[in-house]
Amino acid sequence: MSIIFKAIQMPSNPLDKQSPKRFYPRPVALGQSVNIRQMTDYIKDISSLSRGDVRSVLQNFVEKLKEQLLEGKHVNIEGLGVFSLSLRSKGEELTKDLTAKSISAVRICFLASKELQLKKEATRSSERLNFIRLEDYLKGVEAKEDEVKSEDKELSGEDLNNEGSAA
Repeated sequence: MSIIFKAIQMPSNPLDKQSPKRFYPRPVALGQSVNIRQMTDYIKDISSLSRGDVRSVLQNFVEKLKEQLLEGKHVNIEGLGVFSLSLRSKGEELTKDLTAKSISAVRICFLASKELQLKKEATRSSERLNFIRLEDYLKGVEAKEDEVKSEDKELSGEDLNNEGSAA
């Protein structure tokens, strides 16, 4: 499995904008996001469920996940991970000053299970990660495109030769 990354320059200490800048890897997303329809099709293809059944389960899962989180529960999906709520505020000096108005945002947090977590060193070759710089990946794509164009030219030349000899 390959992860393509690019170099991003950022301050070495995010809290100090004057800190020396360093380069850090950032994963690159290729193509568009996968939506629920595509996920439905992927799951349908490896199960005996219909597209409608899979879509219904996924939509109901999202609805019930939110419901359980709002009831104050953590949701642990075996093999996937744990969902929980987090509250954001600027903080208060005294506990009596901490009120509902102090809360500026509510977030859903996710902690991946060990089965889902990605590790740089893996024992199974199918789970081993390969890291490729974006520039190197693009060079490989260009080389493959050039190879295909070259093959197309060769094939079109052969076709002309074959047509000429047949006449």
